[in-house]
Amino acid sequence: MKFVYNKNMKQRAFIKKLDLILPILFLLIMGCINTYGASFTSVVFDGLYIKQVIWTIASIALYFIFGKLNKGFIFRYSFLFYIFGLISLILVLLVGSNINGATSWFKVGGISIQPSEIFKPFYLIFLSYFKETYYHTKWFYSKLFLIIIIPIFLIFIEPDSGVAAMYVIMSLGVFLSHGINKKKLISIVFIISLLIGIFIFLYIYKKELLLNYLPDSFYYRIDRLLKTDTYQIKNALIGMGSSGLYGHGVTSLKVYIPEMISDFAFALIIMNFGYLMGILIIFIYTYLLFLIYKYMKSCESRVDKNILSGILFMMIFQCSEHIFMNLGLTPITGITLPFLSYGGSSLFSYVILFALIIKITTNNSSYS
Repeated sequence: MKFVYNKNMKQRAFIKKLDLILPILFLLIMGCINTYGASFTSVVFDGLYIKQVIWTIASIALYFIFGKLNKGFIFRYSFLFYIFGLISLILVLLVGSNINGATSWFKVGGISIQPSEIFKPFYLIFLSYFKETYYHTKWFYSKLFLIIIIPIFLIFIEPDSGVAAMYVIMSLGVFLSHGINKKKLISIVFIISLLIGIFIFLYIYKKELLLNYLPDSFYYRIDRLLKTDTYQIKNALIGMGSSGLYGHGVTSLKVYIPEMISDFAFALIIMNFGYLMGILIIFIYTYLLFLIYKYMKSCESRVDKNILSGILFMMIFQCSEHIFMNLGLTPITGITLPFLSYGGSSLFSYVILFALIIKITTNNSSYS
């Protein structure tokens, strides 16, 4: 039976997903205001809120552009998207700009583009599609291992351990959605753990060997994981501790944190708006995670279920790690907060992921 999609159906699909769209719009607006509030603390952040507003508008436009794509087209050419993503990860290592100790960005004029962030939705789509489409083909698990390990390795040596961890968690979500051989999964996890163990051994006992092949900035990132950045955490705790229920106000001078608009966006939101807003933000993320879980449980397509599970796992990890990191409970990994933290690449990535969620859950090849 041919499926006809008319204007009335588009309107019903949009209204049906307001429970998902409205919280995201709220977070996008708060992200712009939050960045604006940082500009009153240091001249370092002057004018960045304007970029955040531009990226927010661009991300909304991207949402509608991505919504025009047929879901079959996205899956059919997911391998090409994956290959293009790998090429961008290789190129950024060769010609990318080093920012904060990591070669993770392309600099185009005054704009920084982070390929590892933009690649996330396309990696997830191809991994989910490959898992279901080629499950019974020869060398399936060997190919699956390479699909996973190559981008994670490239991101890890940038080095960007936080984003690499998100890829691992996202992949785990795809595996655990359903239909994977548990023995094979254990073997894959064992191999990955063995590689990590070998690296840790070399880092502790054979640093000179690693120095011949990895950039010096790599050790900066590792030290951030193994040691506590007391300056940023101390300032974050002081700033949040003095904020009260309603915060210091957007236009007030606040405790300075070098990464307050990105890695410490949650601390900044409390300094700007207080504990009540912090609790509301946590509630909104919890609500979004519940919606994704509900969609995943009711989803019939195995590929779609894989995608939703990957998004759910990654978002749980990213939100909890960011908030716990801001509270000084976990190491600083450079993980941002979806929709709230400053940056266009992460914003584009999550807008595409949530556009994909709406495309999946409205059960239409095109929803826009």
